[in-house]
Amino acid sequence: MSGEAVQVVEKIQVALMADDVVAALEDKSDQRIRRLFMDNAEPDFHVAMVGPDYQKARLEYAGFEGFVEAWSEWMSPFESYRIEIEDMIEAGNQVVSLVAMTGRTRTGGAEISAPGAAVWTVVDGRVRSVEFHLDRDLALRTAGLDPSEIP
Repeated sequence: MSGEAVQVVEKIQVALMADDVVAALEDKSDQRIRRLFMDNAEPDFHVAMVGPDYQKARLEYAGFEGFVEAWSEWMSPFESYRIEIEDMIEAGNQVVSLVAMTGRTRTGGAEISAPGAAVWTVVDGRVRSVEFHLDRDLALRTAGLDPSEIP
């Protein structure tokens, strides 16, 4: 499986990050992202939005519609939102993507930047689940990695 999981995740993340995420998800006529998930994910793949370790907030969704709902809710305060991949770490059938997120708020136009991470589980070349984390260390631990060993 070495490398296959990373290739699947990279294909999805590169497409998501090519444009402003808010604009991409709000454009209902653009079916590229839907097709990408249909081709590379289980139909009912699991999606979780995980708050920081100290808050224990976790919201659960399923399938592409759940993915869109999760991100639409997350990005609702933002006029624009961009994500940049900083690193991808393979851990068996999981891939942890470390990202930098930047958003401009709808109210006041303040720019907010923060690190984040996602833990993607890929089985037989298809995404089975993805957890989006605000806490990188928690994401790494979720994938069975020791944050202190990651440069």
